[in-house]
Amino acid sequence: MLPALPVEAISAREAAMAAAGKGTPPPGKKARGTRPSSAKKGATKAPATRPGGGEGAVRPAKPAAKSTAKPTAKSTAEPTAKRGAGRAAAKAAELPVREGEDHWTAPELAEVRAELEEQISALRREIAASASQIAEGDTSEGAGDDQADAGAKTYEREHELALSYNSQDLLAQIERAVQRMDAGTYGICESCAKPIGKARLQVFSRATLCVTCKQREERR
Repeated sequence: MLPALPVEAISAREAAMAAAGKGTPPPGKKARGTRPSSAKKGATKAPATRPGGGEGAVRPAKPAAKSTAKPTAKSTAEPTAKRGAGRAAAKAAELPVREGEDHWTAPELAEVRAELEEQISALRREIAASASQIAEGDTSEGAGDDQADAGAKTYEREHELALSYNSQDLLAQIERAVQRMDAGTYGICESCAKPIGKARLQVFSRATLCVTCKQREERR
């Protein structure tokens, strides 16, 4: 016979055998291959956060680069326009005037020049139209015209030629006045070299003689 075991030992042995049958570890031993509850399979990781903010925080924008654009044409043209206006004003103030008259200003001189240039354009159109009419009259002359018709056509042609010559002379005077503006001699009498007068030029802008010299010329 086997020696009798203590009751406590028998109870521990029975408990161990019962636990082995159920697949659980006996008391006082840890089960192999088990993990702590905090590391269970399928646990999701915490989303990564970027510095300076929460989840998905946007990075701070970079400072805007300094503008290196070149100055526009308008900004560069302003000083040039101012210098041009200053030269025009100085040039106008240098033109001669009669005693007691104010000096020319740039707007006043520009107004007179614009009037002269308009007259030049009108005269050139008139001269071209007159030349065309004269050329058509030459080709339309017939050999069978009587003396009265021939005389009328001759008179009309001479009249057109005279008007054309007058227009050409007037055009030459106006163009000379514009040239005198560019040369800085506008307003000087071509006969006595004295000022023609600002008031006279504002009314008769193509004048090349003062009132005294013009009267002397007409008396001859």
